[in-house]
Order: sequence, then C-alpha cells, then structure tokens
Amino acid sequence: MMVVNAKLALLLVSVAAFGYLQTALAYSNGAPLEVCTDLMPQHGAPVQTKESPYTLTLNRKSVKGGESMTLTLASKDFSKFKGFIIQARDSNDKPIGSFSPLPASKNNPEFKGKWLVISCPDGPTNNTATHANAVEKSRVVLTWTAPKTLEVQSFKFKYTVAKNGGEYWVGKESENVSVTQSGWAKKN
Repeated sequence: MMVVNAKLALLLVSVAAFGYLQTALAYSNGAPLEVCTDLMPQHGAPVQTKESPYTLTLNRKSVKGGESMTLTLASKDFSKFKGFIIQARDSNDKPIGSFSPLPASKNNPEFKGKWLVISCPDGPTNNTATHANAVEKSRVVLTWTAPKTLEVQSFKFKYTVAKNGGEYWVGKESENVSVTQSGWAKKN
C-alpha cells in the first residue's frame, strides 16, 4: 500500500510541475491576449505595491496623427527585467496606435529580439508591445505610431513590467501625451 501511495504522490507532483512549467514557458514568449485589458500577468504572485524601479520615457510630449514616437522602458536603479507589456490608451481605455520594430534593431544586438508586437482586441493591428523572451533586459527601445486621425486631445501609455515571475508592477502610466490640432479630429 505504501508503494502505491508513493507512486501516486510522485505522479501528482510530476503533473503539477509539468503544468507549472508549461505556464511559465508560455509567458516567456510574450504576454498572452488574456492580459490585454487589465495588463495583469497571470503569474499567481501578488502585484507589487512599492514604487516601481522601472520607468517609461517618451521622446516627445506631443504628437500629430500619423507621427511616430520613441519609447524607452528602463530601470531607475540598473536592475534588469524579464517581461513587459505596453499600450497607448485613449480616454475610453482602448488601445490606440501601433508599434513597429526600430529599423536599427536588425543590426544592433542591444535591441534585437527583446520585444514583439501583438494585436489586442478593441484596437488596431500591432497595438501592443510585449517581451519576446524571458532573457533579462536592462532596457528596451520601441517605436509607436499614432493613428492618422486621433479623436482625443491627449492620451497615456499604460504598461506592466515583470522583474521575474513573482515580482511585477501592473498598470503604470506614462506622462500625458498631447495631440496637436492637426492630428486631432473633433467629434460632431
């Protein structure tokens, strides 16, 4: 009877470990679409409430329709991170604009392969940037392009950064980005 219980226990532990490993591997290749709305990693650990050591820096504070911006996600204290998800959000909290790889990233190993784009529901194609792998990163540089017609006066980028599977900061916001008149279409 003891041998049967030991074998059953080993089987249960093996199944649980395999399930955990499969979940961990799935998220190492980028955020799944299930996190598009709340940007909440499905890691099972509690969200960090202390100040985030990561910041999202924008190369400009205003944009016209169709213009691009450069965003840099980096640590304030030189700590590394493994995962992230970033979106520009309108006043209705819907994704706007689209991300595209930096042309220089093809030849620059510092940026190559650190992030990819996904298309979350309720927004345009390639509206979200996320990590491409679980390799530790010190920073990522991204290019975001505004839609040709922006029906908002301003917007923010929302982002989540995971130092690892058990330590992450959810729904952080960038500074406000204003939309200049030539890119802003008033609703009638």
